[in-house]
Amino acid sequence: MNRSARRAAVIGSAALAVAVGTAGAAAAASGSSSAPHHRGTATPDASTLTVFAFDINNGGPDPGFIPVPGTSPGSFAQGDELIINDQLTLPKLVGKGFPIIGHDSGVCTLTRLPERDARQTYASCVVTAVVRGGSLTVQGILSFHGQQPLPATLAVTGGTGRYTGAAGTVHVGFARDHKILTFRLR
Repeated sequence: MNRSARRAAVIGSAALAVAVGTAGAAAAASGSSSAPHHRGTATPDASTLTVFAFDINNGGPDPGFIPVPGTSPGSFAQGDELIINDQLTLPKLVGKGFPIIGHDSGVCTLTRLPERDARQTYASCVVTAVVRGGSLTVQGILSFHGQQPLPATLAVTGGTGRYTGAAGTVHVGFARDHKILTFRLR
């Protein structure tokens, strides 16, 4: 797999990671002292929040992609890992940038690779996002068409601090240089 395809895969994985922090990030940014399911900053629905995630895996040649030992780093192999490392931001430009409200960390492990001419590759992902007041966890399956990540809806599985007991979903979408996470808590 070439560097740009690996980068797209890492970006897709990172989107999952960011999804974890969506509710907490928006609540933290709004200054709310309540749980993340209260009013955020991006949408009119009190249980829906949106944040951006910017990949900060720096270095070369592709620090976010770890191939299984003994396999080619030029293509996906079962067991390869995609490292999640994002800055979480508000979805509104302030001055020349987006205000950073947290970070995330996690891993997606490639679990299914298609046979020749098959359409899907899958990665199982677990990510933790850290924002003011605590952390949130997200997990689920990320799908790829070829080596490009597809939009996905993943589960919010819990949290710590003011996010203890968090549950819901996060939809991960892709823009040119960041991920868009729409988080829905119940």
